Amino acid sequence: MNRQRIRKYLTDIATLPGDAAAAWRSDGSAGVWTEVRRRTVDRACGYVRYLVLEADLEGFRRVPPPDGVVMRPFAGADWAALGGLVSCRVAPSFTAALRSGRTCLVAWRDCEAVGYIWFSPAVEECYENFRLLLPPETIYLWQLKVARSARRQGLGGSLVSAGFELALEQGIRRSWMITSPTNTAAQKTVASITASRVLGSITRLKIASWMQSRYSPLHEPLPLQTYICP
Repeated sequence: MNRQRIRKYLTDIATLPGDAAAAWRSDGSAGVWTEVRRRTVDRACGYVRYLVLEADLEGFRRVPPPDGVVMRPFAGADWAALGGLVSCRVAPSFTAALRSGRTCLVAWRDCEAVGYIWFSPAVEECYENFRLLLPPETIYLWQLKVARSARRQGLGGSLVSAGFELALEQGIRRSWMITSPTNTAAQKTVASITASRVLGSITRLKIASWMQSRYSPLHEPLPLQTYICP
């Protein structure tokens, strides 16, 4: 077992108590299980399937933030300022992502972070565990998270809208998102703002340190709405 893998396991153990407590406050028992699963089952093996979605930035619906909420790019490396939204386990990865050119837009209510969204100019193996070439003038919506206290208030839509606005200013015309077929919340959020479609799927099989991924494009893109469960 190499030193890098040993460091990962030690980090998993050291950060679990704090991350589990934060996950309980944010998402209850489901959040705690996610933190445990990432450190155990997901380390050993797993099979996952994702949808690859495309959204049009031109003509998207502008969604203002809820009352009292402001949004601004996050420039610092002190992820503790975002409270339970960012676990100790992923904070180093987020710091590296900022340095590599990814953008994190954070929603604040007074001094409390209540949500964030990430955009990236590329899909990279070091973050996604697979590579996928983006078309020209396309940005990748990496992650979207809203605090439990701020859900069902339109914050997710306003974060996507604000991110799209920034991307348009940079000459971007499309956004890609890679998400689980069961993540209907994110799918509905994007579909409610602009025309969106399913381009294909990515499957990934992992057994210990071996991993293989494959992108399977559809012959013709399908409207995202056909994939969203009622």
